[in-house]
Amino acid sequence: MKDILKGSSFKVLVIAVVVLLGLIIYTASAGGSFIASLLGFVSTPMQGVAADVAGNVTEFLDLDGFSKDELKSLVDSLLEENSQLQNQLIDYAELQQENERLKTQLRISEADPQIEMRSASVIGRDPNDVFFGFSIGAGTLSGIHEGDPVITSQGLVGIVTEAYATTSKVKCLLSEDVTVAAVSIDKQESGVVGCTITMASSGLLRMSYLPGDTKVEPGDIITTSGVGGVYPPKLKIGRVESVEKSETDVSKYAVIRPFEELSTVKEVQVIVDFPGKGEDEAAGDPGQTVEGGEDAE
Repeated sequence: MKDILKGSSFKVLVIAVVVLLGLIIYTASAGGSFIASLLGFVSTPMQGVAADVAGNVTEFLDLDGFSKDELKSLVDSLLEENSQLQNQLIDYAELQQENERLKTQLRISEADPQIEMRSASVIGRDPNDVFFGFSIGAGTLSGIHEGDPVITSQGLVGIVTEAYATTSKVKCLLSEDVTVAAVSIDKQESGVVGCTITMASSGLLRMSYLPGDTKVEPGDIITTSGVGGVYPPKLKIGRVESVEKSETDVSKYAVIRPFEELSTVKEVQVIVDFPGKGEDEAAGDPGQTVEGGEDAE
């Protein structure tokens, strides 16, 4: 028993009991003000914050003291501020779009510094155009003219068919009127990329006039060849999905999946100049010439 009384744990217990008794006696004599003060010390900061918030809200909502003209002035001021914020959001969105266009243009220019381009946004689509043609918000004032190729960072999209001062119309690769001299970079075999209304509905292209013993196979990458001076060489078009026998059973054609989703293009680059542009225009569009030959077969 004596060992227990001498232990450190017992001493701590005794001190705690003494302090507790002292607090009880002091609280009883002070009427509980000490404990209240102690709790108030902890809670006062939070009460102050709540009071400030409530006061600000009350001041904001207390409109009884405003006259009709003052209220109208306040509303007009808020509307003007809202309009300014909306304009800032529009400006920010336009800056983002312009930034993306410039980054795309930079990537393409680095690949071929001799290509001169203009950035443009798609501003409209004809719902009756089953080939997904579109209009862009740039035209002759930007140096764009009929016959200029239209691309994205993913590849060739189409060609300008009508150019006005500030807008232009673009026919997509899916149009039956657009043909492109093309080559398989894997097998170095040439052909003409075009489309039919049936294939357009599936978003696919057709590379015609491949020889019967063609080495082109699924997975091969197809690019422009540059023949004809209409498109610069090495513009990406798409990847071969399959190789089929043509209707004449003499040649073959490849089914191409474009790299770009042609029905949903939003931002484009228009190639206004490149080395060799228009060199073979006197000979006509090579694609049209070959297509006529196939019909003759």
